[in-house]
Amino acid sequence: MQIDGASIALYAFWFFFAGLIIYLRREDKREGYPLDSPQGPREGWPPVPSKKTYQHAHHSTEETH
Repeated sequence: MQIDGASIALYAFWFFFAGLIIYLRREDKREGYPLDSPQGPREGWPPVPSKKTYQHAHHSTEETH
């Protein structure tokens, strides 16, 4: 098997793209999760990220899930 620059670029792109999808799926779970279902709360994969704290210009903070 030969490895050239195009193969490396292609594999790097696929790793980046997979990481981007995982990151976006985690971030879209910040609002409205965990889901409630008859079987109990559902988190799914990837897990819900930790809470973020935002510092406002007037020195107040806001915490989001």
